Amino acid sequence: MQNGTSNEWLSERIYGICRVTLLPMYREPVPGSGMSSQLLFGELYQIRRRTKEGDWLFAEGENQAGSGWILASQHQELEEGGFEFLSQAALHVTTSPISKLIWDKSPIYLLPGSQLHADRNELFDWGASFFFEGESRPFSEKVTREQLVTIASTFINAPYLSGGRSIFGLFGGSWLQLVFKIGGYRVPNYLSTFLTAGEEVGLSGMQAADVLIFGNELGIPSRVGLYAGEGRLLLVDGKVRFEAFDPDNWSASKNKSRDAQVLHVKNLVKK
Repeated sequence: MQNGTSNEWLSERIYGICRVTLLPMYREPVPGSGMSSQLLFGELYQIRRRTKEGDWLFAEGENQAGSGWILASQHQELEEGGFEFLSQAALHVTTSPISKLIWDKSPIYLLPGSQLHADRNELFDWGASFFFEGESRPFSEKVTREQLVTIASTFINAPYLSGGRSIFGLFGGSWLQLVFKIGGYRVPNYLSTFLTAGEEVGLSGMQAADVLIFGNELGIPSRVGLYAGEGRLLLVDGKVRFEAFDPDNWSASKNKSRDAQVLHVKNLVKK
């Protein structure tokens, strides 16, 4: 076994909050391991286990942000009381391509989907320590389907990146998770969990902002997209892009080609 790969479960939970622009989460606690997800500034997580040397921690992001190994040097610990407080506090989500936060006279740049805990009883003195420059919206206010499509389109040309979760690189699941988060909804981050999320509506009942899950002739899911309405689809194909989409040509009965069938159409917008 390589050094650093043996790990131990923790008898007590450790809580944390992301206090950097983007916190990478890895599949294995070794240098060079692929990313499984990323956390954005302000997102909360819990530590489940660590390597025996203590240099890597296994984190599970709250609200389906993803999980993976993080460097202990990037961990920002919270007491349980603080974690519970922030979990319930009023929340704003950043919407600007790049926002700027001055915190204790030091700048931090925030990406879309970052979290600002806006409750006046916050653990920090916002008036004395913070200055925010950018745009954000209350997470508690849900947007319309049309607004979700508009949010999704702001990621146009963002490149594909396995495990990525920002405008600098993302994959299908993480892109949709960010889109819906900015719009005030909690949805999964990984393709496998989209299969059981939301309400199945089918191609005939599809509306703008419904999620399409594509797969091959064996029924194995391969990618996701967002229906934009008016015969258009948004998806991550090398980068976030629009494609023409005719529902009649994508049913499993009419399209037998590999990785080109619509397996599910999901309504993730609560009525």
